[in-house]
Amino acid sequence: MTVPTVNLLNWLARLPFLTVDDLALLTGSPAPDVETALRELARAGQVDSITPSSPEMASTRLFVLTEWARRQTATGKQVSLPLNARDVFRRLASLEATVALNVFAAGLVTASRRTPDAGLDDLWTLPRSRSADAWWPPGVHAFGSFRIGTAHAPFFVFVDRAAAPSAHRATLVAGWYRFREGPQPWGTGDVPPVLILCPGPAREDAWSQHVLASADRRRLPPLRVLMATRASLGDRPDGPHWRPADGSSRASLIERLGVKPAPTKYSPPHPLRLASCPSEATDRATPLHRWAQETARDRRSASRLELFAALSLMTSEVEKRLLDCLGRHPLLTETELATVLQVQPRVATLALERALTNGLITTFGTTAPAHYCLTPTALGLLAARDEVPVRRYARHSSVTALPGAHGGRVPTLVHQFEHTVGTNSFFVSWLRHVRGGGPRLVTWLNAAESAVRLESAGSRRWLRPDGSGTLIADHCVRRFFLEWDRGTERLQVIAFKLARYGEYFRSQSGHGKDIPTLLFVTTTPQREELTWRVGAATTEQSKQYLMTTTASLLERLGPFGAVWRSHAQQHRTRWPGSAPEHEYSLEDRR
Repeated sequence: MTVPTVNLLNWLARLPFLTVDDLALLTGSPAPDVETALRELARAGQVDSITPSSPEMASTRLFVLTEWARRQTATGKQVSLPLNARDVFRRLASLEATVALNVFAAGLVTASRRTPDAGLDDLWTLPRSRSADAWWPPGVHAFGSFRIGTAHAPFFVFVDRAAAPSAHRATLVAGWYRFREGPQPWGTGDVPPVLILCPGPAREDAWSQHVLASADRRRLPPLRVLMATRASLGDRPDGPHWRPADGSSRASLIERLGVKPAPTKYSPPHPLRLASCPSEATDRATPLHRWAQETARDRRSASRLELFAALSLMTSEVEKRLLDCLGRHPLLTETELATVLQVQPRVATLALERALTNGLITTFGTTAPAHYCLTPTALGLLAARDEVPVRRYARHSSVTALPGAHGGRVPTLVHQFEHTVGTNSFFVSWLRHVRGGGPRLVTWLNAAESAVRLESAGSRRWLRPDGSGTLIADHCVRRFFLEWDRGTERLQVIAFKLARYGEYFRSQSGHGKDIPTLLFVTTTPQREELTWRVGAATTEQSKQYLMTTTASLLERLGPFGAVWRSHAQQHRTRWPGSAPEHEYSLEDRR
């Protein structure tokens, strides 16, 4: 076997689940040569492969060391490599984050070869299990080090997940502060920065707020974190994408890391590199794909981690989209799911059958057609995917699932069955009534995601719609809140809700911000008239943002029909109509 083959093993020990293209970039070898070498390693029982299915990544084969190869690689000097079976299972359960880290690493290694005054010394994934005296902070995914001149610039890497709740970020930041101020080998002022790979610019701002707020509470200097949006990195992750928590200007990674060029007082133990390939495997383990099939089929002896790893591999892209959809919008029917997922009915039927067989979803209620929601197993699978402890995920994320066999409170969205079913029907009807050139629903947020905190009369309050969304109509973006009234609430409650909306509308107009329209759906024209009378007394000048209709009109004519009543008109009109002044065009948004 040739030296490039040894290089493949060394990189697979550092970064499990690499693609051929990743390995070609990391080793600097042509992709066909990498494929040939991987086939040799597979025949020798040293490399295994899987082909994942996920809406977040391409269905490309991923390679990982076999148990035999990991045993041959693991020595006393390799304690910081992810070589035990639990590490492999954890990365398989959170494959989307694993692949995102590998893409970043391959791009960084490639970019470092083009940088004459700096080079990448090493980069590797850290084990998930961590002792109390570990040299790396809790929760980070990888460690690397640049060589800048004669100095070394170490750094940690963390891959942020879009579905991870704010409470998880706050917990991680608190742990990083405790690590910096506690007994660790780097020294308080010399802990390497954490590179945070964010899912979007808004998440960068959220991280910045957590870091700065935590520093203020502790009366300490802010953590050294550098943030960038993953999509912006492209093939130059070392480019001018990186911003600190206490600033908005962006610079290259070398510039950010080179701000502190003094030699570090501590150098962590770097994993050894194999000089030659291990001998051919004498015992052949079950391939991961077959193991996942067997574990998903007979899970009695599997641990929770093993089950989630197996289900992560065996669940199809459509099933994963279905789980995400039902987690955010429980109690959808089979027909509604086909509409939301934009798949053929038979595809939705097959995905539901497989999810039911795997114990990921169940039906709730006795009405026909069946309404589906997630099981605790699905909640655990999503929490493992997003690398959040399951209790924290259940409490703070926007995912809704039924309680487990040990009991627990039925979630509000499921308990209020008719209300949630009605709210779902409204948003699904927008998706069904799309016309050529007509309004298009582009976002649908559930009640938890739609909650807005506002300042009013010197105090902080919450506005909690039943849902919210964004339409694109006539090249303009139209935001809206939804209130779905079943006619069971007292008028005093309606008055309180509308007054809170009035406070929100006034606060937004005072800051010159675009203001969503409140779409209020009720049961009868009589109830609608009462709503307007209450609204006239509570929303005052903000009633121009209120539109009302009845559920029967929506069912008959659809949400884009002439079903909406405004403060200025008794007759029904379409919404959205022509763009009012407070709406903004797509060009304005850019």
